[in-house]
Amino acid sequence: MALLLTSALFSLASCEDTNELGVDLPGTTPIDTAFEEFPVTASTIRQDSLATTQKDHFLVGQLPDGNTGGLLQARAFLEVAASSDSLPSQYATQNPKLDSVVVLANFDRVYGSATAPLRLSVYDLQQPLDDFTTYNSTSVVGLSTPIVLDKPVKLNSPIRDRINSLDSVTVRPLRIPLSTDTLNQTAFARQLFAKMLSTTTVRLSDADLRTVWKGMGLVATTQGTAVAFNRSLLSAVYVYYHLPYGTNQSVRNRKRKVYRILYGDPNQVASAPRYFTNISYTLNTPGSPFNVLQNNGQASVPSSASDETVYSQDGTGLVTKLVIPGLDVLRQRQAQSNLIINRAELIIPVKPYSTAQFVAPSQLFIYEANNVNNRILLFQNGVNQLERLVQQEGFLAPTAGRPLALQLTEANATTRYYSTLLTGYVQAYAKNQLPEPSPSAFLLSPTRRRAGGELSLDRAVIDAPNIKLRVYYSKTKAR
Repeated sequence: MALLLTSALFSLASCEDTNELGVDLPGTTPIDTAFEEFPVTASTIRQDSLATTQKDHFLVGQLPDGNTGGLLQARAFLEVAASSDSLPSQYATQNPKLDSVVVLANFDRVYGSATAPLRLSVYDLQQPLDDFTTYNSTSVVGLSTPIVLDKPVKLNSPIRDRINSLDSVTVRPLRIPLSTDTLNQTAFARQLFAKMLSTTTVRLSDADLRTVWKGMGLVATTQGTAVAFNRSLLSAVYVYYHLPYGTNQSVRNRKRKVYRILYGDPNQVASAPRYFTNISYTLNTPGSPFNVLQNNGQASVPSSASDETVYSQDGTGLVTKLVIPGLDVLRQRQAQSNLIINRAELIIPVKPYSTAQFVAPSQLFIYEANNVNNRILLFQNGVNQLERLVQQEGFLAPTAGRPLALQLTEANATTRYYSTLLTGYVQAYAKNQLPEPSPSAFLLSPTRRRAGGELSLDRAVIDAPNIKLRVYYSKTKAR
């Protein structure tokens, strides 16, 4: 029995790889472990032609940027579509009368002032949105006849809950009256209602609707506020009308009706009305270092020229570019000895007290790029080209569809940062296992560059000198 136990112990011992124990034994390879914090060079660049079609929000407003000197101007272009509501033509014998036409637009974000006067204009479009055109932030559809010009609107409403109490403020869908004078309706309203009255079918078709309304353009005429309108079933154009009966035309004796004209994409279905946001971001304030980014995608503003601050912001196209020389240092060391990356972590600190105008995004994505021209690297996937996003741990191929997101951490009121593990990625970079060409820079974006998904003006204000790549690694020692 003792002999059997001794044999088993010798067998188990022979299965151990002494190299994994990290012990310098005769006949083994000695291991060194080390920790290094590699500096990162950061700058701000600007991308154009951002995807804004069918996003979770569309933006409208004009907003000066006190940090960069830029002026944001956002306009929304929206398809309109007929609903299944009862048409006035179904009550033709009861002599339907138009009361008003009102746009309701639900919103959940306001950038800038929520109390400053906001004025909007609503336009018809010169032509409907094209089903075969891919619209982005630089796309424009011609505006046609104005439906309403420079209309003041309220972003919030005071509500008195009870007598002698303080007012509370509630956010309701933004209301844009297009025509409200029952005795003097606008030409647009009369033409729209006449189409509804003359329709002989049960439902109004989109083609019939577009003979009188090709689409809606929303334009802000005042500066200081930008509004993010969300997907909501409440958002629609409401055509209010009534059916008088008898000789009594008082309000209480009217049979009130409503017909909705749809826009936006509340149900997120392929057949929903299309829309996109056109975004202009003008950088021409005298003395601003960011002026070099105007119409120049290859330019960059080093953090040293912008108070050691760099920006990543959705909507405006501002993006933080990172150059990490330490990655090439690790690649050189890998060529000299076997390098094992035990842990690699990228830390992106946020400047404190930097969210007065723009909220920090909850996450950032990392695109691989060329440092010379700031272009995102592409991966050929059959007949399609994919923009190269750094993937989650365990997934290296750009086709994996698992993009890595740096999550925002709030340690306390003044300490916030984005961070993520890059262990597998740094190991692959060191071993030259990434697709060619190898990235020479990385771009931090609050959202993925694609149709659908998020659209906002959220901005990360990054403390450039304190961006770090921390790497724990092991390597074999020379004998």
